[in-house]
Amino acid sequence: METFQFQPIGYVHSPFPDRNSAPKFYTESGDITATLEILPEYADGLLGVEPGMKLLMLFVFNQSTNHSLQVKKRGTGPVTGVFACRSSRRPNLIGASVIDVVAVDGTTITFKGVDTLDGTPVLDLKLEREHYSSEK
Repeated sequence: METFQFQPIGYVHSPFPDRNSAPKFYTESGDITATLEILPEYADGLLGVEPGMKLLMLFVFNQSTNHSLQVKKRGTGPVTGVFACRSSRRPNLIGASVIDVVAVDGTTITFKGVDTLDGTPVLDLKLEREHYSSEK
């Protein structure tokens, strides 16, 4: 079996210290903002990132300690497979959110759409498909 090793490109600073305080989905956070501090060695990768963009943020569920292949949907609903929901109890602990860029200042991105916890390690950012399609 292959193994992979990833390093964070930055860390989220959000108002949510634990999973009980955070929204279950990025569309539920309203006008709450958070920041993403990109590590200095990745600063050049921010070229072209501007307010108004939607980015897909891939991150690590670093406060989740185990996984389950079947979970209660949204914590209380019917049992479903982990690949059919957004549970943090995943085999590889990788999460994804779509963030709305509010501002970029040096290596700091201020964004809306926050459903990540304070200190969450970010693995990658990608232009969200819907935004990409409208730019063509």
